[in-house]
Amino acid sequence: MALSLKMLNTSAQWSVLRHGSRVFGLLGKATPFGLSSFTRHDIGRAWALTAEFGCLRLERLSGEEEVTTEQLVLPTPFSYEYGIDGVSDSSDTTRAIFGLSPAELEELVSVLRRGSFPVLGFSQVDLRCSISGCTIPGYWPHVVVSNIALYGNVVSLETFVRIVVASLPQGQLAVRFPALQQVIKQMMKLMATQRRGVLYSREMLELVPPTPLAA
Repeated sequence: MALSLKMLNTSAQWSVLRHGSRVFGLLGKATPFGLSSFTRHDIGRAWALTAEFGCLRLERLSGEEEVTTEQLVLPTPFSYEYGIDGVSDSSDTTRAIFGLSPAELEELVSVLRRGSFPVLGFSQVDLRCSISGCTIPGYWPHVVVSNIALYGNVVSLETFVRIVVASLPQGQLAVRFPALQQVIKQMMKLMATQRRGVLYSREMLELVPPTPLAA
């Protein structure tokens, strides 16, 4: 049986949380120096980095969230597969956290590739999205759009999907590539979904007080 976060005696990181109908990932406690494990003592005091529909956000957790036994599976140097490791592993749960399944993201990137780019990227250290400026945690899925890092070549999954959706009327991807229709429908659904929290960036952690301001 899943325990609520406020009842948890251990720490949580790279975990799957549930709260009502909401299913999302808890990557850990966000600090200006990176991620660390989140404990019940951090509730209401520290920023949690969550992943929902492929979007990374900083938010305050209430403690009522259920911590499941499922864990996030992230890309490695040998495989770009990602998903959920646990009894409830399913495509719907993977999409609820990552936005797109690995096969859908691979298909999308492959269709858009011209020459050598874009490609799926891998990094063991934190990166910065070249467009949104958000921080992409190490091992988290992202896209590389060129081999010239000087001009910014790393794009977060959220930003990549937003750009593709914004260009749909001009690019006519659904017409040119009928096999992408289901992926396109999923992306448009993601962009229409409301998200909690604020964009994850180191600057945000440095500017916002560590504890909530009094009303």
